[in-house]
Amino acid sequence: MTTADSNLAPAATPLVSVAITSFNSAQWLPRALESVLKQRTEYPIEIVIGDDCSQDATINVAQSYREKYPHIIRLCERAANVGIQRNYYETFEQCRGKYIAWLDADDYWTDPEKLSIQTAVLEDDPSVTVCCHYVRWITNEGEVKRQKYPSQPAGAYGLEGILRSNLVPSPSAMFRNGLQRQLPAWYFDLAPTTDWPLWVLAALSGKILLLDRVMADYVLTPGSSLMGQGDLHWYKTDARFYEHIESVIPRNWHRLVRSEKGKRYEGLAHWLRTQGDFAASRKAALRAFCSPFFMDRLRSKSVSLAGSLLREAEWRITTRRTTPDGQSS
Repeated sequence: MTTADSNLAPAATPLVSVAITSFNSAQWLPRALESVLKQRTEYPIEIVIGDDCSQDATINVAQSYREKYPHIIRLCERAANVGIQRNYYETFEQCRGKYIAWLDADDYWTDPEKLSIQTAVLEDDPSVTVCCHYVRWITNEGEVKRQKYPSQPAGAYGLEGILRSNLVPSPSAMFRNGLQRQLPAWYFDLAPTTDWPLWVLAALSGKILLLDRVMADYVLTPGSSLMGQGDLHWYKTDARFYEHIESVIPRNWHRLVRSEKGKRYEGLAHWLRTQGDFAASRKAALRAFCSPFFMDRLRSKSVSLAGSLLREAEWRITTRRTTPDGQSS
């Protein structure tokens, strides 16, 4: 494990640690930090900035804030890039608080009561392992793309809910410190899926509470790990998650996981077919057929496979009838 160089300011033991991860985030980090510094709490907090060897002015920005707020801000600098997954994990490990609030450097909080509200929930109900809330989706230019995410209703969710969909926006999450130490070794190879495995582990020992309040903006930053990558990226990323997650959940949940994995491969097969990549579509459709238990999703996966095979066959026949210069023979 790579050890980060940590500049630790002496301070009272915080109840909440705000983990901010950054990489070439100089233009966004001040906004994120200001949104944390505006929080109204009656208990000590800390901000732990984990920077993954940024090549821009991110470190300079972080250092200037640490000099201004030495009793709150701690900075973990790295001499070499460790990657997004390990940056998260090592930043969480530097957190001293009972609870960790997650915030990427390009996102920010919009409600100064956020930390107080979530801390009260976790303090009052030990069965809650993760407390989250709704967020807005906005572009880097400030255009609102979605007023409220996720689409699920507010309330408590268990393992089934989080296995079907990642309903926890990372800038909304506050969880109990130590949860990150349950992550399996494959987590570090699952980039860019950074948070979903953590919420599954949380649901194994408690409940996830989604509050009916919008308290953060999730910024659709160009070039980010997920946003802006398109449907193909989403289908592949979700499928990879389902390929791994069975190893950490009880066997009685494997059937649900395989059904959900089949859905993602069906979506991938359809997308590839619309793009004219018929060979890849057939391979994805075959994965969709084989992923669920044999009789589960039988009709939809059979239709997907048959459609992919038919379109690939049509494409191959058409290709054979075409001369090298592209003119029909």
